Amino acid sequence: MTGDLGKYGITSPFANQGVAIALGGEYRKDSYASSADAIYREQNGGEDFNLSQDVWESNIEVQAPLIEERRFAHLLQVTGGYRVSKYSSNPKTFNTWKLEGTYAPVSDLTFRASFNKAQRAPTVFEIRQATAINYSRQGGSQNDFCAPVPRQIADPANPGRTITTTTPIASREVCAATGLSDALYGSATLLCPNDQCTVRSGGFTADPETAYTQTYGLVVKPSFLRGLVFSVDRYRIKINNSLGYNDDSYYTDGCQRSNGDPFFCSGIVRQPGTGILYAAAASNPTSGFIRAGTTNYYFSIARGWDFQSQYTLGLGGAGKIDWNFNGSLTTFAGGQDSPLQPKRNCAGYYGNGCGQLLPKWSHGLRTTYTTSDGIFSTSFNWRYVGSLTSADNSGDPAIGGTPDRARTTFYRIAPVNYFDLALTFAVSRDFSLRLIANNLLDKTPPILANSYDISLARSNTIPARYDALGRNLAVGATVRF
Repeated sequence: MTGDLGKYGITSPFANQGVAIALGGEYRKDSYASSADAIYREQNGGEDFNLSQDVWESNIEVQAPLIEERRFAHLLQVTGGYRVSKYSSNPKTFNTWKLEGTYAPVSDLTFRASFNKAQRAPTVFEIRQATAINYSRQGGSQNDFCAPVPRQIADPANPGRTITTTTPIASREVCAATGLSDALYGSATLLCPNDQCTVRSGGFTADPETAYTQTYGLVVKPSFLRGLVFSVDRYRIKINNSLGYNDDSYYTDGCQRSNGDPFFCSGIVRQPGTGILYAAAASNPTSGFIRAGTTNYYFSIARGWDFQSQYTLGLGGAGKIDWNFNGSLTTFAGGQDSPLQPKRNCAGYYGNGCGQLLPKWSHGLRTTYTTSDGIFSTSFNWRYVGSLTSADNSGDPAIGGTPDRARTTFYRIAPVNYFDLALTFAVSRDFSLRLIANNLLDKTPPILANSYDISLARSNTIPARYDALGRNLAVGATVRF
């Protein structure tokens, strides 16, 4: 329900427009079901389920022009909004809000700023991932890092030579942080069968993630250059308790790198007495495993700049040309896994937990020519994707960029330029034809070694970021009856 309260006299004495208000309410229901046969349950445990989630929300938004068309204040306006949400899957009630301000000293220049709190509750699927308990074996041939593991180390008595040792990978301090007694440190009884310890996925309570966003920007629309609009905005986003999936290595690697940080080491749940990380899945054990599954992280961070511009150039009887530009400069993309860990900035990097695959700079520039009669138009689009570098070669230890991990091949993806072309013919008032060629020059996607181990990367490239299929041709038509 929306309304203009100016009709009832609720208007600022310095403004022409009245206060506008919007009220809303919503109910929705999400469902998720799964079943498995007896053989699967015998091997993996768990149970069939049929889940649903009910959501009730209500909101209010108010737009209040304070000053209009006055000296040094062409427009001063504030906007506020508030939403309250209740999810049947969580006993808490959540609220979000926004506060925005717009100030235009003259019609050519507008400053704007906003402060927002937003929340996203876990979906039914994420709730199931977080709460449902399933068991598996640790991938590869890995074992408890506190158990004796044969490995090569430098021989202290003979520099330049190596010897074989069976000492644990982790230190006594790290193992103690996982709840292991000092007497069992390095004990062969900690070895899991077939060198594969138990992994328990689930058993968490997933809370909503909360984002706080700040934006500051300006819009320039010069009266002396008709048809031009330019804007630039700075954004700063911090997501507390961000939702995501953590595999077992998230806890084991994190526990080692942090020298015993409880945030990570609490994910290693040892059997009382024996300390072993192995348990039979069918028994639904409460200990003897490494945790995995959907849960809340510490926080995520995103910062950067957005640029937009549009310009229309009239050509008289020859038609017109429109330019539309959108560019994004990412200065920070990452987060912090625990209070004791450094912040990870993955802008421009991939691998080692940098799964967002965000280049520092990307843009799109579209040029469209239209004849004066509107019968024909052609649009040429330039898409630019900035370079990406392996996190191993970043030089930043926070994302794994240590000298011993630096690669010499396949560690950088060069910037990529794509060009698209579209032709439109208005054959008649009721029929138009479109010819489209995306990736006109058939640009080959960049090769990414070991891509299956990198988030969103498959088939030796990153289809979420690059055109994996080459040139794409399409023919379309619009018919009005």
